[in-house]
Amino acid sequence: MPSRRQVLAASGVAFTTGSLGSCLSKVGLAKTGELQLKAISLEWQYGNQTYIDQPLWIGFDHGDGRIFGRYDPAFVGGSVRSPDDIVVSEDRHHKLSARFTVEYLLGVCGKNFDSSEEGTGCLNTWTSRTDFNRVQLDDRAEVRETNNRFDVIDVYEDSYTIRSTDVHTFDFAKLHEDDGISADGW
Repeated sequence: MPSRRQVLAASGVAFTTGSLGSCLSKVGLAKTGELQLKAISLEWQYGNQTYIDQPLWIGFDHGDGRIFGRYDPAFVGGSVRSPDDIVVSEDRHHKLSARFTVEYLLGVCGKNFDSSEEGTGCLNTWTSRTDFNRVQLDDRAEVRETNNRFDVIDVYEDSYTIRSTDVHTFDFAKLHEDDGISADGW
């Protein structure tokens, strides 16, 4: 059982990190926006070709509160606990990485996410598995974009109301059976 001193020390670190995140936004080093997309992208070689596709692609329309998209449970495993709870385990990541180049994509919309200084826009870019897991579709996130990658600085959980979902499953292996993917071992 942690001592009171350990708990206080841990609380101080969390407070400092959260405070730093807000400061980064205020000085323009980070941006805060609404999460509008989570995807897992796989790349593989077959024959003389390179293939790229997503066994998980789920978006959130904040205007009508609708989550929509698709995923293959055989490939992403238990990653989709619900449309607003998508987390990739280390085991699943290792299984995918053994066969594919795996990338995690987040899409964030808000002020200054487009090319103009004052406009509202969206930016979809890569992130680490850890940051992918930290933020969910009904959250707001403070992110820093560096070298075409998002670093999630802070998460404001459950910031939006989900009114409906239209998420379905599909067969990734069947879709890519001519591209070197088989259901019984990828």
